[in-house]
Amino acid sequence: MSEEILKALMQLFAIIVKQDEGVARNEVAYVENFLTSQLNSDAVKEYLALFKSKAGLNKKDKESKKPARRLTTVGESVRVLGICKKINKKLDQKQKVVVLVRLFELINSDRRFSDQIMAIINTVADVFNISEKEFKSIENFVIQNELSELDNDSILIINNEENYCTYCNHIASEALDGSVIILRVLSTELYFIRYTGKQDVFLNGMGVLLNRIYLFATGSTIKLPKGRPIYYSDIVSNFLDDISLTKLSFNVKDVSYKFPSGAFGLRNISLSTTHGKLVGIMGASGAGKTTFLNLLSGLSDPSEGGVYINNINYHKNREKLEGVIGYIPQDDLLIEELTVFQNLYYNAKLCFRDKAEDELVKLVNTTLQNLGLFERKDLKVGTPMNKMISGGQRKRLNIALELIREPSILFVDEPTSGLSSRDSENVMELLSELTLKGKLIFVVIHQPSSDIYKMFDSMVILDQGGRMIYYGNPVEAVVYFKRIDNQINSERGECSICGNVTPEIIFNIVEAQVVNEFGEYTNIRKVEPIKWIEHYNENVTPEVFEDVEEDPPKALNIPRWIKQLRIFTVRDVLSKISNTQYVVLNLLEAPLLGFILAFIIYYIADPGSDVYILYENENIPPYIFM
Repeated sequence: MSEEILKALMQLFAIIVKQDEGVARNEVAYVENFLTSQLNSDAVKEYLALFKSKAGLNKKDKESKKPARRLTTVGESVRVLGICKKINKKLDQKQKVVVLVRLFELINSDRRFSDQIMAIINTVADVFNISEKEFKSIENFVIQNELSELDNDSILIINNEENYCTYCNHIASEALDGSVIILRVLSTELYFIRYTGKQDVFLNGMGVLLNRIYLFATGSTIKLPKGRPIYYSDIVSNFLDDISLTKLSFNVKDVSYKFPSGAFGLRNISLSTTHGKLVGIMGASGAGKTTFLNLLSGLSDPSEGGVYINNINYHKNREKLEGVIGYIPQDDLLIEELTVFQNLYYNAKLCFRDKAEDELVKLVNTTLQNLGLFERKDLKVGTPMNKMISGGQRKRLNIALELIREPSILFVDEPTSGLSSRDSENVMELLSELTLKGKLIFVVIHQPSSDIYKMFDSMVILDQGGRMIYYGNPVEAVVYFKRIDNQINSERGECSICGNVTPEIIFNIVEAQVVNEFGEYTNIRKVEPIKWIEHYNENVTPEVFEDVEEDPPKALNIPRWIKQLRIFTVRDVLSKISNTQYVVLNLLEAPLLGFILAFIIYYIADPGSDVYILYENENIPPYIFM
């Protein structure tokens, strides 16, 4: 949060707390706690002093006095509007929602809900363009203590009672005092959490205070007094259950793979997942990440075991699952001479034989708009050496080639390689958003940042020889390996101050080497891969999803071969004639070579004659040969 925005917030807080009988101690304490969670101690003092000065407090703790009830002045109303418009230009919609939640939390700290204060809050919501429905959901979530008042489809409640909700979602938890209440703000896909009980409940390793509002960010984990932790993916999937989605089960059962040389590429891997999940695959170089992805996607067949999609063995019944799976390789599949639109358009024509021309164009334009490529649709893709569009846009266009037909299961090989950190996050956010539509996505990822790592719902970690040594929640993976390595603060998977996760810790632990008597690292590992498998089998019980018996959806409708030939011909002709250099060279090449050959083989048999007789030219046979 920038300095300008934080100063504006302090002014906004100050105007709100000055209403009615003036500033209350609880409100000052809330502002101080809010600043402490955002800043270091020196900066807290600076901004707290700004808040107190704007609120009319002095060093004598003037907030303890109870002045007479006062009305909002016209000047204050104008200032509220001005501050809101000022920060409205600086914040994205997610940040605006967070600000509104904090304003409600401020007034809830002293339970002051007068008409004056609510009018200010309403002004903020109007300027921030927050819908009336979401405004009411946020208000109820922060203010209401009766669960019956929170019965709507944007709320999820975790407690030990029966599911009494008519509209809200519910997760049962054993012997939990009070309730964990989670709010979903649909427009921004943000989640907030508060706890109404007195037991020890932890959010990402930090204790949750009574009725404090916390942002439940991607990758977060709630640890309850009893029972298994509640993961971010669990919360999202509960809300997704209300959406009409085609059910998927993806079960890998004791899969092994041998190379033609006889060496093992993968050994006895089993995992289970379902629709609406983003599954990462990580491992050291040579651990078998791409081999595993190729096997899951059907590019290679397992030596043992099987991959079952909705209880159908994919490698033995491919025809039943045609069009269900999409694969995005690490390399480009783009035709460099065609525009962004043409690349996607001709790919769509090869996928949908039953769509009319206007339907295809509309589908392509919609896909480009969804991926942020519509403004670039008339640009040529270009070569890596002569770029017309950026690396991130190329990667998104590659993803679009598969997404246009909406496969239920998508496999992506290293989508962030060669991209900037911002482009990498954009691509991964795109994939994460697809899971909200019920897609199941597997991604091979290499050296992800903290933000990207926490986007995954599950993480597969492979070790040397293609051995799976972990499958489960990504943040819990850090805790799991730190605990086995007996590290300090092993219960914390992320930094308590900044919230960052360092996935490199996992491989530092897994590949740690023995130190000899001279303090030098040897080539011997402290823990061999087979030992990590034993730890995994002893300590981790992965969730197993039952096989779904219904057929997965198929969107693919490939044209007949004669129409495919026509599409390929048109596409290739367009790609050739758009390359001016290629066209010019080919138009000049044939007549020029013909002239050169004719000039060279011109030969008169009789030196004293100037009459050329074709029949007597001895160079005709090699000319015909050439």
